[in-house]
Amino acid sequence: MNNEFDFLRKIFSCENPEFVMLAFKSLSNEGLEVYMAEGDSYKLITTEELIGDAQELYVPASDWAFAKELLTKANLTEYITEYIIPENVKSELVKAEEMYFKRRKMFYIETAAIIVLILIYVLIKSNIR
Repeated sequence: MNNEFDFLRKIFSCENPEFVMLAFKSLSNEGLEVYMAEGDSYKLITTEELIGDAQELYVPASDWAFAKELLTKANLTEYITEYIIPENVKSELVKAEEMYFKRRKMFYIETAAIIVLILIYVLIKSNIR
């Protein structure tokens, strides 16, 4: 598919045109842009007549979670396609998690060191008196 449509994610897949129409209405009534695949590109669906025999619907990646929620409310859960995170994005997520856990570990070590120093200070002060 063309790079200009990389922002789209498949949200719905069904062979029944009635369910596709219901899904389109549910999404478009909330103001979401809904697309369908057409050859090697995608076409923005602006009216019900443009759907034709489409079996898959696409939405922008930023609206995917909201679209899933809308389709779930419309009882179309079994036709929702799950968004698969690309491999390069997963690696960035893993890197961010590793950095977070490393910082958290350092915070715990620093906290433990401060507590030990405070205990040593208290013990020394109490033995002096």
